[in-house]
This record gives sequence, structure tokens and C-alpha cells, in this order.
Amino acid sequence: MTTPLPLRDSTEIQGDILAGFKKDYMTLLFLQFGDVTAARNWLAELIPTIATTQQVAAFNQKFHDARENSAGDDPKNLKATWVGVSLTYPGILFLTGKEKVFGDKPTGTIRAFVQGSAARAEALGDTGCNEPERWIFGSAQKPPIHAVLTIAADLKDDHDNELRRQTEAASRAGILIVHPQSGATLPGSRRGKEHFGFKDGVSEPDVRGFDVPVDDNGPGKVPAGQFVLGADGATAMPAGAPDWMKYGSFQVVRRLGQDVPGWWAQVNAELAKLREDEVVDGNTRSEWLAARLVGRWRCGASVAKFPDAAPPAGTKPDNDLSFRDDPHGVTTPLFSHLRKTAPRDGLVDKGELVDVEEFMDARRIIRRGIPYGAPFDPANDDGGGPDEPRGLLFVCYQADLARQFEFIQTDWVNDPNFPHDRDPMPGPDPMISGKLPDVTTGEVAFESRVNGNGDRKTTMLNFQPFVTTEGSVYAFAPSLTTLRGLSRGRLEGATSAGGQTGGQTGGQQTTTTTGGQTGQPQPVQPGPLDEILPWPDVDGRYWIFSGRTVRVAGTGTAEVEQLTTGADDRTGTLVDLGTDLSTWAAFAGVEKVDAILPVPDEQGLNGESSYWLFHTKGGTQVYRRVNIAHDARHTSRRIGDDQQLSRWNSFGGVTRVDAVLLVPDQLRDNGKSWYWLFHTTPQGQRYRLISIADGRMHSDVMERGDRDLTKWTSLQGVGKVDDFLYVPGRFRVGGQSWCWVLHEQQYRVISISDGAGHPDTRVRDSRPNAPWCRRG
Repeated sequence: MTTPLPLRDSTEIQGDILAGFKKDYMTLLFLQFGDVTAARNWLAELIPTIATTQQVAAFNQKFHDARENSAGDDPKNLKATWVGVSLTYPGILFLTGKEKVFGDKPTGTIRAFVQGSAARAEALGDTGCNEPERWIFGSAQKPPIHAVLTIAADLKDDHDNELRRQTEAASRAGILIVHPQSGATLPGSRRGKEHFGFKDGVSEPDVRGFDVPVDDNGPGKVPAGQFVLGADGATAMPAGAPDWMKYGSFQVVRRLGQDVPGWWAQVNAELAKLREDEVVDGNTRSEWLAARLVGRWRCGASVAKFPDAAPPAGTKPDNDLSFRDDPHGVTTPLFSHLRKTAPRDGLVDKGELVDVEEFMDARRIIRRGIPYGAPFDPANDDGGGPDEPRGLLFVCYQADLARQFEFIQTDWVNDPNFPHDRDPMPGPDPMISGKLPDVTTGEVAFESRVNGNGDRKTTMLNFQPFVTTEGSVYAFAPSLTTLRGLSRGRLEGATSAGGQTGGQTGGQQTTTTTGGQTGQPQPVQPGPLDEILPWPDVDGRYWIFSGRTVRVAGTGTAEVEQLTTGADDRTGTLVDLGTDLSTWAAFAGVEKVDAILPVPDEQGLNGESSYWLFHTKGGTQVYRRVNIAHDARHTSRRIGDDQQLSRWNSFGGVTRVDAVLLVPDQLRDNGKSWYWLFHTTPQGQRYRLISIADGRMHSDVMERGDRDLTKWTSLQGVGKVDDFLYVPGRFRVGGQSWCWVLHEQQYRVISISDGAGHPDTRVRDSRPNAPWCRRG
């Protein structure tokens, strides 16, 4: 039985949180707003480019499947560029114009968010060389940060192009870039590792409702509400968190500098102490001790499973670990980075073995970091020396700052007395902590066996900090609905995670929303829809053109089901309430879109898709060529001027094109594509059959003259068709193609057969088109 994963279809939760951008190139822009109106307009223009969980999860799955099919090689032609945004507390106040948005005396995570990272520095161990006064960004000595913009891409050129666009957009809005922080996957054999040389991002949690379990023996699925506020019906939101925070997540960003040669030199120095104490012999290398400090070998395989030596090449990281049989840390030290950040089932607290599921789930975080700076390579003339800035751009998401990130940092990583009730104390994490003024001396207790009877001895080692905090920010990544509200200066929350408004259980139709709220149908009236254009690079995403308004719609599996055979009274497809037509560069001068026809042999060509756009100008319909880029902003450009319909050979007598429907089994068949062209005549709407050839001229021919709509069995009762849209997942399935027909503020579902005559049938009678006008 397949486990339902409703959160994968979310159009509210930003894509980096649960799905993860997972790109080779990433930049964070730390921004300070200037003018409030300009900042709101900037946000409104940014929102359509923000990647949702639905988009990112679908891409990641395609990438994973392609990689599996190519024996582990990355697919060369599957690339994406993603954008995300988070806001600090001062940023939210700026956009809303309010003096406060929480209660008078916030507590817990809300208090931490309001105060910001710099104000929490001492408790977090950001003292001495880590103190905020030394930071590059995020301190009181630097300009305030209002927003953090994330740009991530597979290719450097795509990343740089999007970075340029976003930089220009910020400049136009009078937004100051306080600090641009770029990162990139390390090259060659270092790929997937951080600068000290260890595999990174191994211990990520499986999220209930999103992740398919990789290993039945691995960590249990953590409730989604531990990472996304209100994402499940069982996990309470943090005290004082209002509804507008639902389907958002708190983000921690930290620039962590790494002194690579210093850390490894220290490992060698401490290894000498173990030799002196006869814990190891002279043949033991620094790699052995370094693995124990981390808890894993460089490849990511655990010391718990491979205690004596690094495993053979090609051994994959393992995450199904148990420390139950190693309570004193003889194999994997209690102070190791692995046990300090995720102690698992070996945690004994006040003499009692801690319940992993109950205690650990509430402490998990989702990490999305990336290295920055050149790898340490002193022989490289182009950088790589010991003074070259390098480190980790640490990013994590959680539903509770205080209970998750801050708890891990203060109560586990930096606390020398964790795990508790040990004599001597285990000490701090020697990888990312060490000696910190007023926090810890840096001493750790290395436990080793002296005989086969289980007797142990302790060797005290000492570690200085070789990871330095160079900047830190607390932010919040809101839902798409909340972002839309903020672009208007208001705080409005989403009522569901989006994209999941129903499903089938036991053959009966059920309607649910993530968070356990069913609610009543939204009071949305049907409205005029001029054209629905599928996104060229994302399945199930559309632009809906209505007058001068362009909205974004999305259909997941549940919506498709409800819009074809199920109940649709609660269904909503809109994920963006709209922008003006003038924001599309290629549509300059267009007052209303009449119809759009994809150029059949120019879809996805050189990263763009081309279209013929029909619109009315001065009472006469004309057309133009436009291109839409396959990038995060879907940048459009105009190709030439408006032309008269008379330039089309197949349009003889046509004065207004209403809709065009591809003949399903005749797309680019022998270099020619066939279409049914629906157009307005004095006698009402008629249709004809035309063909368009591939090639530079795209020669067109009228294959059959005008006929009445009554020739279509499935269109009985329809006076005028506004648009056709093939149903995702039902195109040419078993020789049948299902299609939504939008007409007179209604829609119905029809089926068209392949083959001679293309017989058509009505699958579903007409209904009001409210689902196409309602927010999902």
C-alpha cells in the first residue's frame, strides 16, 4: 500500500523547507528595505518566482529517477533555478507598518525571533572570536536586515543570470544589499563534503507526509509540524504564534568560518596525547581520531558500524544508527559531533534511557547549507591558501527556534556536561565548538577500554575553536498566502497547505486540508476566463488570463481528480491572486488576451518556448510572436510587431480567434501539427481544421472548412468555447485524451479519441468555473 504524501503537492510551503533546493550554486542576499511602497511592490513582483514545495519536490523526484536510470550519473538536461525568501522580525514590521505583531510579552521561540540572533549570542556561545561585534552581517553594528533572498541553481550561468535579475530588481526598488553571500558545492572528490573533508547533510530527518522512508530501520518519520508551523493536526504551534505563521518555517542562517589547517593540526596534536597514554600505537593516523571527533568517516559511514578503520571505497553513509550498546562513548565518543547534535537512543538523562521518538523528534532540524570559499589547497596558485576565507553557509529550518536550533546549540553542542551525569564531563563538540569564553574550557573526555572486562580509562583532550561565527540571522519563511498579504501591508494566513484538498479513501470521496481543517466552501463566484496557458517547464502549473489580470494556478493529483470526476465545491486552483498584464514585457500594449497558440516546434528550444498571441487592438484582432524563458521569473520577450490575421493562409474569413485545440495524435506528425480552430462569425462560433508545418516559415493550411459546434457530441449545449486545456495525466492514455472545456463562465470535461474521425464524448456535464477562480 502506497503511503500518502500530501505535503509534496503543497503550493503554500516554500520549496527549500521540506523538498530542499539541493543545488550546486547558491547565493543569499541579505536585504534592507528603503521605501515601504517600493518594498511591497518588490515583494509582489517576487512572489510568482518563488519556488513552492510542489515544484521542487516534483523536480527532485524527476532528477532522482533520472539518476537511478543512468547508474548514478547526474542527468545533463535536467536543470532548474529556484528562488526563496524569508523575512526578519524588523522586515515584517517594516512591510506592515506596525510597531509589533505579537503580544506584549512574547516568550519562547517568538521572543527569540523578535530579539534576533545577535541578542541571543552569549547563550549560543557566540563569544570571544565569535562575538557579534566581529560579524560581517546581522549585528547591531551593521545595517539592519529585513529579508533574506535565496537563489539556487544547477548551473553557474543560470545562477549568475538569476542573481543579476534579482540584484537589478532590488536596486529598482531602492533595496540595499547589506551582504551577498555565495556558496558552491566543492569540486571533484570533495563534492558533497564540507571543508574539513567530511560528508555533509547525512542525518536529515524523514518528514511524515513528505518523505518516503529510505530504510525501515532508520529514524522514525518526524511529524511535519516540527518543521512547518501547523503542517499537521498533532503538533502544536509555538506559544504565541498567530495563524498567519501557518505553513511557514523559522530559518536560521549562520556564516561559519572554518580554519582547516588549524583544525587538522589540532587533531594531530591531540592524537599525540593518546599515543602517550597508550590508547593508540604509533601507526594510528589522524584520520582515525578525526573520525571519532565527527562520529563518521569522511565518506559519511559511521564509526559505530566501522569502528576500526575507514570502510571500503564506495560505502554509502548510514543513518540507521544505535548507540544503545555504547552508553559510555567508547566507540563513538559522547562528545562527537554526531552524538552532540543527534544523540539518538544512546541518550541517558538523569539515569533514565530517553525515549527517542518523544524527545528527539522535538529537537530535529532540517539543514540546507552549502560551503563557501575555495578548498584548502596551498599548492593552488588561484587560491586555496590558509588565509583564504572558507567555511559553511549554515541554513536550517524548524518550527520552534528555542526548542530546536537553540536547544541543540546551547544544551548539547556547547554544554560540556551533556550527556549529563558523567564523571568526568564529556565536554563540548570538538568539531564546531571548543574552548569558548564564559561557556566551556574546551576539554573533552576520551574514553577507551583497557581490557576485555569492560574496564575503561579516560584521557583528557583539549580543543580550541576552529569554526567561527562570522554572521547570523533569524528569519521566517512565510507561506505564499502570507507573502501576498505582506505585499499589501497585511498579515493574512493560509487555510491549507495548498495543492491537497481531497483524495480517495476506501472508494469514498473525502475532503481534507493539511492541518485537519475541513471548512466550508469558499464563497467564490464564477468569473470570465480569457485564456489558460500551461507553464512550459512545470507540469500542473498555469497562467490564467482574465482581462488585465494574470493569475497563477496549480493542479495536483487531488485537484485533477476533483475537477474531472469528484466533488469540486471546495476545490481551488489559484496559488497567486494576480499581477497586471503590464508586468509581462512581451505583452506591452495588450489590453486582453484572446487566445494563445504554442509554436509546435519551438517549445523548450534554447531554454525558451515560443507562442502566437492573439489580442484585439482598436477593435481588430491581431497577433504577435512572444517567447517565455524557462527560468524562475519566466521572463518574456516580444518577437516582432503585431500582424494582421490575413497573414495566415488557413484563416481565410476569420476575424476573431477564440480558442485553438491540438488534435491529440497529430502533434508534429511528419513535420506537421493539426489543430481545431474555434472562431467567432456573425452566425455564432464555428470551427475548422488547420495544420501548421515545422520550420522557419511555419506554413499553414486549412485542411477542412468551417463547421457548426453541433458536430461535436461533447459540446452539445455550448454556445461559445473560451478555451481548452488537456487534463494532466490523461493525455493519450489508452487512446483517449481528456480535456477541460471552459465556456460561458462554466467548464466541462470531454474525451477525444485517437484515430479517424476523432470521436468525442462528454465525461462530465458543465459546472460553474468557480474552482478556477478560487484560491487553493
